[in-house]
Order: sequence, then structure tokens, then C-alpha cells
Amino acid sequence: MKEKIITKEEFIKTKWAGGETTQLTIYPEDANFSERDFLWRISSATFTGTESKFSDFSGYQRYILPLEGRLSVFHKGLYSRELDKFEVEYFDGSWETYSENSLDCRDYNFIVKNGSLAKMQILNNGDDYNIKASEVTTLFSTEDFMIELADAYIREIEGFSLLVLEIDQEERIKIRSAGAPIVLTEFSIDNKKIK
Repeated sequence: MKEKIITKEEFIKTKWAGGETTQLTIYPEDANFSERDFLWRISSATFTGTESKFSDFSGYQRYILPLEGRLSVFHKGLYSRELDKFEVEYFDGSWETYSENSLDCRDYNFIVKNGSLAKMQILNNGDDYNIKASEVTTLFSTEDFMIELADAYIREIEGFSLLVLEIDQEERIKIRSAGAPIVLTEFSIDNKKIK
């Protein structure tokens, strides 16, 4: 197993039409977001207004949730949905999507290349979770948290840091302490090649 902690000081911040976006990580690490040569990317955005249009990410699937504030999404010609904090919305990156949000909204985004095996879900204090072999798993929370890995190995993670685990055999983790929900993402690295 390999592990890495990416701190908020290492995140990459850029402006976008509706506010500021922060890239927590991209995979592979040498991928270029603007060239769309990545398999997956995790980011978090804030907003300067209360309405925005999502960028077209044809060829990718998207997961989004609000970490703070209120967020509603509208997929043109399909459906609309108001999201509670930490409620995940999964949709095709090619959809024409708009959002309404409160000014204090901060979202969390996981964008994944089509054809990849991936998921996003929420863990809470006391939860157990099995991570499969051949996966890259990330854990993020707005507050400090503590996890237990195999053999009672304890790892303490500061809030607004990203823990990245590359697993070569199935691993069980337990959330030992968490002041806020933990966002977990998983990506299978069995199919690394970009199609």
C-alpha cells in the first residue's frame, strides 16, 4: 500500500467564470486538466454569484456534492434536484447543467473518464469500509479525522487535507474519529489507459 497526504497548501487554485476552483489532485499526476488527458480529478469550488452553468465535460462522468451551503442542479431537458449537504449527484459530463447556490456554497467534485470504474460516497464516525485491491482511494473532510488501517495502524488527517491510498490488496478501514462526514472516492487502476 502507498499513501500520500496532500495538504491545502499544495492544492492548486484557479479562477473560473463563477468563482474560484481548487484542484486537490489529478490522476495521473502529470496530467493536464485543460488538455483533458486525465483519468480523474478532484476539485472544490466556491461561487461569486448564485447561478452558474457547468463546463462541458463530454467523455467524463461527474460526481458533485455541497460541503457547505445550498446547491441545486438543473440538467436541461432531464430533471432538477436540490442537494442537501454531503448528498451526492452523479451525472454525465456532456449534459447541459446549470446550478443555483447560496453565496456560502462550497462544492466537491469528482470527474472520471468514461469507461472507468469509480464511485463516491460518504463515511461517518464509526463506519467500517472495505477498499478493494488495485484501487486509488481518497478521503477528505472539512474537519480533522482519524482512520484505522490493518494491524491497528492509526492515521490522523488534518481537515481540508486529502489522504490518497493506493491499495495492492483488499484493506479494511475504520473511521475512528470524525467531526464531519468524510468524502471517499474510489478509482479502479486495472484499466489505466485513456481511451
